[in-house]
Amino acid sequence: MNKISDDIIWRYLQGTATTEDMKALNEYISASPENKKYLFSIEELYHLGKWKYNEEDKINAAMQRLKSVVQPAEVSMSSHKKEKKQTRHLFMWTRYAAAVLVLVLIGWLSFKGLISEDMIKVYADSKIRKIELADGTKVWLNKGSVFEYPKTFTKNNRKVRLDGEAYFQVARQTGKHKFTVESKLMTVVVHGTIFNMKSYARDTVAETSLIEGEVLVESANDDSKIVLLPGQKAIVEKNNHKMVVKETNSIMDGIWRNNMVPFQNATIQDIAKVLEDLYHVKIEVRKDIDLEHTYSGMIEKKQELEDVIKTLQNSIPIKYKIESDKVLIEPVE
Repeated sequence: MNKISDDIIWRYLQGTATTEDMKALNEYISASPENKKYLFSIEELYHLGKWKYNEEDKINAAMQRLKSVVQPAEVSMSSHKKEKKQTRHLFMWTRYAAAVLVLVLIGWLSFKGLISEDMIKVYADSKIRKIELADGTKVWLNKGSVFEYPKTFTKNNRKVRLDGEAYFQVARQTGKHKFTVESKLMTVVVHGTIFNMKSYARDTVAETSLIEGEVLVESANDDSKIVLLPGQKAIVEKNNHKMVVKETNSIMDGIWRNNMVPFQNATIQDIAKVLEDLYHVKIEVRKDIDLEHTYSGMIEKKQELEDVIKTLQNSIPIKYKIESDKVLIEPVE
């Protein structure tokens, strides 16, 4: 197959391709390396132009304007040239005009500061990756995530894009230099804070958990907005795009980053609640235990819960019993 319908390519770019469309695309790119290179170059241009999701309407409108120009040209040419030559000429003219239009759109978006001409795309395929951005922001990418960011930030525009899960430590800057993370279902705007964001394009929900500071979370497809406080999680569902906010142990959402759980002046009761979620086991703390002894520092998530409790015994005077369905924490007598 040396040719592919422009309608099939367009549906593929918009994510609405049918099974038949995908079969045709696979046959097309398998036919020659040139076909594969052509399709992927069009896809790259398209996604650059769609950097800001709410610009899609502008792109669609521009394509319609292009179509309105192409169709009259087709009618006019039909009376002067043979059908075969006309079709070839129109196809080539449409391709060149579409390419020019996309480049103009990209230039316009760059001028507006919506995209950068020098974007870097990072893939975290089989391991967690850490990135430090030009402004000092630190980002940890979970496995299977894709992250896009500019090599340098322009003026007060610090915008990045995420498809996956990431843990952010955003560098605070003076003035109104907001940091924006965009994804398919939600956008998070911050000045300087720590949060965990999970928004895979393939998933039916997206969520952001705030660990420290303050963030504004916006649904990408309606007017829902909420300012999160530490210990809260915003969830957006794909089917209705509505946003809900829940109380959560936000520290737990970021453990995947390094298997370390931070505590500050935590009692054994506080720690037990976290360990219950972490190891999916019931932990009972005796009511007469001394809560004046607290723990500050990092606890590593180990393979066995018993190893963690033994580590805690170095800081808090406790003893423990492991029973069939729970763990009992008692004071040292």
